[in-house]
Amino acid sequence: MPQFTDEVTVFESPIDVMYLMHKAFMIHSERTEALADKAQSGGDIQALTEALDGWLAQLLYHARIEDEFMTGPLKDTLLQDGRAPLKENEKEHDELRRQGGALADYVKQGDSASLKSEAASLALAMEDKDHAELMGKVEEVEKAIAAAIGEEQVLARTRRHLYQSVMSFRVTEFDHFENEEAFVLPLVKDQMSDAEELECVRKLLFDDESSDPRWIIDFVAGELEDNERELLNELEKQIQNQSK
Repeated sequence: MPQFTDEVTVFESPIDVMYLMHKAFMIHSERTEALADKAQSGGDIQALTEALDGWLAQLLYHARIEDEFMTGPLKDTLLQDGRAPLKENEKEHDELRRQGGALADYVKQGDSASLKSEAASLALAMEDKDHAELMGKVEEVEKAIAAAIGEEQVLARTRRHLYQSVMSFRVTEFDHFENEEAFVLPLVKDQMSDAEELECVRKLLFDDESSDPRWIIDFVAGELEDNERELLNELEKQIQNQSK
């Protein structure tokens, strides 16, 4: 069985496109992590923000479609250790959504994000029940921390925490892809016909609700080698033929 870290030379069934999709996602996430690392020493935060936006959009769409059209119709099974792979897959998707949402919120707060987060935690520890008073204390704590460590240190701390969050998110994504390929894709192949797989793949590669339905497949193709891109092109022809 291939993995997304391997070179993919043939599709044994339509769902094998997942190896290429995972590979494309990981190439992009590793590039995003490199931008986050560079941002720690003053790299372009705008380039990082754009890369993060693209990463989250792709991954969250991918997880939603998988839950509905790939694992949704399948019957779960039990592994030797008692885990149910489809249920575990959904839990991993929920964790990706949680981490992705937290990461997006952190980036939106700008270069003082670490300060806001730390101040909120300290203020909450004061156990005030009045929301207005609590928010006032958050602002007071923010100012106190900023005055104590200085603006440059606030910026450095925020970008350091951002890099750590990006790195953690990539590791979670990597682990999820490995688990999905090992435990979920075999169930897809066992329980779906080729035609059903092809329709599932169409949903994964084309966004029927978007003004640009090709935004996923074009993104994936842009990250692949020429021979892998040709496999993707051949699969698209199969999808088109089935849709006729």
